[in-house]
Formats: sequence, C-alpha cells, structure tokens
Amino acid sequence: MEPVRDHRLGAPKHPRGWSVRFRILTAVLMTTALGMMAAGLTSYAISRQGVYDGVRDALRQEVNEFFEASNEALNGPGGANITTVDALLRATIKATYPDENEAVLGLVNGKLELHPNKESELQTLVQGDPEVIAKAAQVRPGGEIVMQHVSNARNRNLAFVSVTAQLPGSDDVGHYVAAVDVDKAFVPLDSTYRTYALVCVVALILVGLVGFVVSGKLLAPLRTLRQTAQEIGEGNLSGRIPEDQLTSGDEIADLGHTMNAMLDRLSTSFDEQRNLLDDAGHELRTPITIVQGHLELLDQRNPTEVAETVDLSLDELARMRRIVEDLMILAKSRRPDFVRPGPVDVDDLLGSVLDKVKPLADRRWRIDRTVHAVIELDQQRITQALVQLVSNAVRHSTDDAVIALGAEVMPDPDHPTGQRLRLSVRDEGAGIAPEDHQRIFERFARSGTAHEADHASGHPEGSGLGLAIVDAIATAHRGQVLLHSRPGRGSTFTLDLPVITDDSRTEELEVPDDRHPLPTEQESPWPRS
Repeated sequence: MEPVRDHRLGAPKHPRGWSVRFRILTAVLMTTALGMMAAGLTSYAISRQGVYDGVRDALRQEVNEFFEASNEALNGPGGANITTVDALLRATIKATYPDENEAVLGLVNGKLELHPNKESELQTLVQGDPEVIAKAAQVRPGGEIVMQHVSNARNRNLAFVSVTAQLPGSDDVGHYVAAVDVDKAFVPLDSTYRTYALVCVVALILVGLVGFVVSGKLLAPLRTLRQTAQEIGEGNLSGRIPEDQLTSGDEIADLGHTMNAMLDRLSTSFDEQRNLLDDAGHELRTPITIVQGHLELLDQRNPTEVAETVDLSLDELARMRRIVEDLMILAKSRRPDFVRPGPVDVDDLLGSVLDKVKPLADRRWRIDRTVHAVIELDQQRITQALVQLVSNAVRHSTDDAVIALGAEVMPDPDHPTGQRLRLSVRDEGAGIAPEDHQRIFERFARSGTAHEADHASGHPEGSGLGLAIVDAIATAHRGQVLLHSRPGRGSTFTLDLPVITDDSRTEELEVPDDRHPLPTEQESPWPRS
C-alpha cells in the first residue's frame, strides 16, 4: 500500500502509528516493571532461602533440646527411674515446649506412643499422618540425622527430623520426631511480597500518570512544531513556537529554538527573494518602457531617428544585461562555492587591481600602504569587489581627484591570537551622508549625495547593485565592509577580512607621501614576489 501524499506539506503521509507519548510511556513502564520484577524475584529467592535456613535451624534446635533433655533425664535425680525407652521419651517430651509452627512425637518400635499435652492444628495433623510416622520409624540407631520432607494433601509441606533413642540392654527403639510446617513458615514472606507486588502495581500506576503528564509537557513543543509546520505555507512564514514552551533547557527546547531560527532564516530568505523580484521588476521596467516607447514612436523613414533609437535601445539593453548579471552574482553569493580561497600575495593583488583600474578615468592614483603577505582569499572575487569600489569612486569624483588603494594587517580584537586584513579604497569624491551609510549596501539603493554627484560629473548612474555585491563578497569571506565618509570630504570603503596566512612573515610597507603620483614600476617601493 503506497503512502498518501499530503498536498499541504508536499510529503507522503504514512498511516498513523503509535504516538511518541505512548511509546515513551510503554518503554518507561515496561522498564520499570522489569526492574521491579527482577528486584522482587531476586529478593524473594534470597528471602526464601532464609526461610529454609530458619526451618533447618529450628529443627536443629529441637534436636539439641532433645539431647539436653534426655541427658538431664538420665543423669538427674530421677534418672534411676528411667528404665525404658518409653520413660525416656516421656521425660524428654514433657520438658519440650514446641513453637506454634512445630510438632513433636514419640515413637516406640515404630508406633506412636507419646505426644505433648499442648494440642494444635499442626500437632493433630502430624499425629494422624501415617506417612510421617512411617518415614520417621525407618531411621535406624546410629544413622545420620537428616531433615526429611513430606508433602501431601493431608499435611501440606512438612519438614521433620527423627532422632533414635535406645537404652543399654533393651531391644526397644524409640524415635523423637520434630516437625515444622514449611508452608506456614512461608506465610509472612508470601504476605510481604504480596504487599510488595501491590505496592509495585500502585507505583506503576503513579509512574504512568506522572509520565503521562511529564511526557505531555516535554512533547508540547513537538506538537506545536508539527502544528506550526502544517500552518506554514509559501505565503505564511510567521508561525513560531512560543518561547514560554522552550524554557526547559533540554534537547527539545534546543530543537524548538533551532526550528524558530530556521523559520527566521527562511522568512528572511523569502522576503529577500520577494524584494529582489520586486526591485528587479521595478528596475527592469524602466529600460523596457524606454525602449518600447521609442520604438512605438519611431519614424522608420527618418534614418537619423532610426540610428538614434538603435543606439538608445542598445544602451538600455546593455544596462538591463548588467542588472541581470549583477542579480545573478547576488543569487550565487549564498552558495557554498561562491568563493574559492587560495593563497594570494596581497601586494601583487593591489598592483594587479591598480593596473586594471587606471584606464577607467584621469585620476591621481595612489597606494597608501601595502603588505607583503600570502593570505587565503578568492582572488577573483576580491578583485571584483575592489574594482567595484574603485568604479564607484571614479563615478562619484572629479578629474584629477585622488583615488587610493591600501592594505594592512591588524590584530583581531575578538581573537587575541588572530589577525585581520583590511583592503581599502579611498576617494576625494562627494562623500555619503551618515543616514545613508547602511542603506547604500541594499539592492538598488543610492545615496542622495552620490545621485547628485553622478549628474554633476556627467557619469551614468550605476545599477544600484555594486555595493550589495561587495558586501556579499565580504560576507562570503566571513568579513564585512566598513565605511568612513562625510559629505564633501570623500569616502573610504574597507574590506575587513579574517586572516588565514601561509607566510608567518607579514611585512607592512607604507608609502611615505600619498600626495605624490604613484611611482613607476622600476622605482616601486614595495617588493614583488
């Protein structure tokens, strides 16, 4: 039978089995019951052996008392009057006081002749049991005194000993018989363990009730988790497990916190995707509208207008292509393979970036400082970020303004033994207002001063995705982008990245005067590897 698919969750829905609560309770109760049973049986076996030892000790005591009484009778003042076995047994039994669970008999030549005056149920049963009398009479003088058992419908379970008595010169054989009711000896023990069994049953009921309540409280976050998961859909990611159900501090609470954090990430991701689509649609709608409007009003008989429309359309299409490419980069930035670190010489990296950006505009290019260090970076992505920052600096500055690159390695304040690499791009452009410092790293965001500078300098506006890409590259390197800027005084963008170095020798080289043009390749003050 194939599982039924739940269309709300998009996953197969299998037939419902036993609940986790029921399985937990069953496991707890079975384990507790087995533990109680094992403890009870072990204790009962030990106690049962103790009862048997008590019966044996009682019979041994009766034998000792018989020998003491018979010696006293024979050697006492009236010993001369004891001339027969019958008299000896009579004197001995007369001095015997059996317990409630004991019975004694006197046999002469295999026949019951004597018994105590004290009558009891056990005494009556033993006196009337021919099997006990027959087995007791079989013991011969000089034989070993052993405990014997008789178990029948008449006398239940008896343990007894038979001791022979015989006087010199007489052929009569007497037997002193002492018996103990074993079943009665077990009555206190059986009563105790019946009480134990009753207590165990009550304890299991209490354990079940407590376990039912406790497991319900422990599993409450899981039930809420299931309900929350069922309520979550593409248009509703607001459901969360209430924090008041996650205060236990155990693994289930951790699972609830993890689930809430995952939902927060999913909600943020979906919001970002939705915002990205909205922003992309808004940004792409403008060039499409421009191209469509010019094509609709195009006079095909006018070659000049056709040429101008073609140029304008190609320019707008190029801008659309750049927006799409930037959006693809941002979409890839969340993938694990977005950056592929490898050993990079920071000094060579700055020199390479400078060579690439020189043709962008007529500026006074600088390298403020550099370091000779081999650090694990994705050279292409870092180059992409630096070129993007330089492009922004060019677009927002005027001719003959200073644009400077820099690199330095600094101690990591969060890790005493760690270091951080800072790659900076400094310009003397329009600067950025403080209220725009965070917003400019959002997609399609532009600062007011930069917007005015674009119009004043005659440079085309960017796509609004460049700084978002720079921030994504820094984040992928487990770093961040720092900004220091004031309107009219220029800006300094810094990639602040953790250092993983292959070369323990890190040498920082500072260009002494950043007001002079960059030295030529032959007189460069920083080493090349």
